[in-house]
Amino acid sequence: MGGLGLLIWQALKVVPAAPAPAEVGQAAQVYLRARTHQLREDLALGAGPTIEDLAAMARIRRENLRVFGRLLREHRGELLTLADSSTLTPERAIAWLERVGQLSRTDPRLDADRRAFLASYGVVE
Repeated sequence: MGGLGLLIWQALKVVPAAPAPAEVGQAAQVYLRARTHQLREDLALGAGPTIEDLAAMARIRRENLRVFGRLLREHRGELLTLADSSTLTPERAIAWLERVGQLSRTDPRLDADRRAFLASYGVVE
């Protein structure tokens, strides 16, 4: 899970103990494939188990979960296209998680969670 969180915040390259990108891409692909149906439902609602899982991976504070879910719901079309199981590869799964991170950084509360996540790995911007 930590590797996927590093991927969300695009920190694989800056954290010395980070797993190899290929391993993380494979894990991301497996994660998205296993949750395709639930992901569709959760993105439509802006809440649910996959939103909570992603928030936990990225260490988004509980009080920011609604903001995170709303943000992902607003971009569900794009996110569902990237996660389409017929075209999903490890590279696309990486792009999907990175896009979640890019979107999240647009909100100051979620960006604060990003900075706290990175600081827990000794990365200070």
